[in-house]
Amino acid sequence: MGHPARRPRHQRRGWGAPVVSRLIAATVAAVALLGTGAGWARGNPIAFRPSPIAAPAGAHPVGRIDTALTDPDRDRTIVVSVWYPALEVGSPAAYVPAAGSAAQARIAAVSASWMHATAAAVRMVGAKAAATQGAPVAGDRLPVVVASPGMGTPRWILSGLATDLASRGYVVVVIDHTGESPAVQFPDGRIILGTPPTTDTDYMRRQLHARTADLRLMLDRLAVLPIVGAHLDLGRIAALGHSYGGTTAVQLAAADSRVRAVVALDAPAGWDGVADAPTLDLPVLSLDLTGVWASSWNEFRGNRFEVVSMRNAGHYTATDLPAFGCGADLCGTVPSDRAAIVSRGVVGSWLDRWLRGMDSPKFTAPELKGRT
Repeated sequence: MGHPARRPRHQRRGWGAPVVSRLIAATVAAVALLGTGAGWARGNPIAFRPSPIAAPAGAHPVGRIDTALTDPDRDRTIVVSVWYPALEVGSPAAYVPAAGSAAQARIAAVSASWMHATAAAVRMVGAKAAATQGAPVAGDRLPVVVASPGMGTPRWILSGLATDLASRGYVVVVIDHTGESPAVQFPDGRIILGTPPTTDTDYMRRQLHARTADLRLMLDRLAVLPIVGAHLDLGRIAALGHSYGGTTAVQLAAADSRVRAVVALDAPAGWDGVADAPTLDLPVLSLDLTGVWASSWNEFRGNRFEVVSMRNAGHYTATDLPAFGCGADLCGTVPSDRAAIVSRGVVGSWLDRWLRGMDSPKFTAPELKGRT
């Protein structure tokens, strides 16, 4: 494929350490000030802030766990969040998966700056996910979605989509690619800061190799995941990704037959000088939000390949970022709740048909165009 006509802003430039340090300090200070407000709940006021993210549409309550996976062959540890249908509802989990407001503030500040939405950091800190941490799982032989975020974005920015799919009966495992993710907290409490990404060809090639290996590690460990491992149908696995995560999902499917379907959210199928768009003999959905990478899918054909485009969308429309606030150039002009309903509806109904074999109608909405 050729280089895209333009790149998302988060792939164009990084942030220096002094700038990030100031952002972290400002976020921590803002959190502290909010916590002194008279209208906040008792205890840690920030922890009781409601989530601005649209509620999931499915019938199941949702559980979440966060766990680390280590690959001894690569001397590499990755952290994942696992979202799944749960038996019961309890106290909601923190949106930013980190221990305590200070750690959440640090991770949110770095992540928001990398996504060029610095003001969103304060709203992220202490927001709640629509999931109960560690709840017992509901069901057996559950279909699985393994998910990779965009380059330089954290795993939790896909929480809304993951929660929605879990409420529909899927187990969704979302990964932080250590070193490329803006910031991630390991189980021992350490916060590992990433290195701002570039679009240098050698860098992109290394990252695609590392990302694909991360996802294959995740596939290898699905059966031993806490709480959910014994409840999975490993014959029904889809790979999903946003931006370069979508490229990662496509390349994973080409290399690993355990993947039975692919969902790419505003993503190229390949990258010039890094990896060609492969030929895939399986169902593929491309949710095109910007039109930037449409040409990379030109060789995909057949009734199992579908392109869905959304009007007035931005690169981050299918993530949670619109709910926390970002510019129209990144998030489009579709209201955040509506953006969530439409993007989740497209993905959920498509997976129901192609991964679960359900006789589900295609999701339709005025915002959608050009289905092929």
